[in-house]
Amino acid sequence: MRNALPGVLLIFLPAFCLAQTPEATLDSIWSEYIRKYKDIAMDEMERSGVPASIKLAQGILESRGGTSELAAKANNHFGIKCGKGWRGPSYSKNDDERNKKGERVHSCFRKYNSVVECFADHSEFIRNPEKKHRYGFLFELDVRDYKAWAQGLQDAGYSSVNYYAEKLIFFIERYRLYELDWLAHNGRIALKRLAQVNDVKMIQARDGETLRDIAGLYNLPVEQLLAFNEQHYTADQAPGLGAWVFVQTKRDKWNGPAVFHAVGAEQSLFDIAQLYGIQLDKLRQRNGLKPKEEPAPGAHIRLSGKRAGGEKIPLRSSADTTLANAEPEPVPLEPEPELAASDAFIIEMLPEEYLFTPVPVSWPAADLDANEAVLLDEPTDPAPAITVNMSTGETELYYTVSKGDTLYSIARKHRISTSRLRQLNRMKDSNIKAGQILRVN
Repeated sequence: MRNALPGVLLIFLPAFCLAQTPEATLDSIWSEYIRKYKDIAMDEMERSGVPASIKLAQGILESRGGTSELAAKANNHFGIKCGKGWRGPSYSKNDDERNKKGERVHSCFRKYNSVVECFADHSEFIRNPEKKHRYGFLFELDVRDYKAWAQGLQDAGYSSVNYYAEKLIFFIERYRLYELDWLAHNGRIALKRLAQVNDVKMIQARDGETLRDIAGLYNLPVEQLLAFNEQHYTADQAPGLGAWVFVQTKRDKWNGPAVFHAVGAEQSLFDIAQLYGIQLDKLRQRNGLKPKEEPAPGAHIRLSGKRAGGEKIPLRSSADTTLANAEPEPVPLEPEPELAASDAFIIEMLPEEYLFTPVPVSWPAADLDANEAVLLDEPTDPAPAITVNMSTGETELYYTVSKGDTLYSIARKHRISTSRLRQLNRMKDSNIKAGQILRVN
């Protein structure tokens, strides 16, 4: 393990940062690092027991907030060297090693396919049974005691710098990273991150995460990710919490037992294509639909096989934006899609739960100061409730109205229009009251 960075960080910055003060520039870099990787750190805390706050603080310190050569070219955010047991790809660069003449020589560092893989390997580095004599005692500490963990890493010799713990604590307290430890320890809305639909790998997007973010995490060209998802999103668009984003090319038909799908009241053909992992143009062709034509609610969309004679899809009219009360005809052989965990991405898997089942949220209350919020983002917001409509496979997000809320403020907070909010909740006007539960996606 290489030494920690000195107290002053020297970073080659992009042009847009040069107009800012050094303090503002570093704060921007560190804040963006936390935004991008905090969920992976919490996933790893749940899986391995390494505090999310510690992992993020180490990542910021060791990779200069993700700007180091190792982070950029090898996805190595912790400076982990190859070691005798490493069998994966490597990256060579000058570091602190010297030959017998005292000359600097290249060191071998581990190279990862993605940041996800790097964060997981960092946990395994600390948990390695061969290093139990050095780091084993850390896992006997309270996972929420970030000060003890920081000092423990320093005492264990993780870094030769004698202020290593102080630097970790600085980042944790400046950015309130200890709140992430509370969230992961007490339970949070945890969607199963990676799975397979129709033998195609997909992920569920996190709140505020864009396709560009996802492409960076999984080391995919963003243009390829857009193509996998039928160009339905833009690179910087956030699909929304729980949205399915495919990281492989979808199939041309459904391989499960279902033959038809009954179109939901507000379901588009794209929604159905995502639900079953089928290419949108192939689904159109199979059902004789032209570009931009949308099936009417209750229509039977063929997922596999050839159309029978006279099989025609009724179309949604322009005035028919929603038919919430429409009762679709029963469709034979209509089970939910068979979803199986992907064994190609076992690193990031959350505890084994069915894909559609969220983990209940339990917030720490008595153990934190009354003035301290638990969430980093929008700390006064109540936790949203998530359910899944099993007939359509849609993830539905609900919000409980608080005192002072308006329909406009709720719509803005959840990035939808007020008209859409009224439509989702069948509201005749914009009047709301505290305690009312509204669907917000």
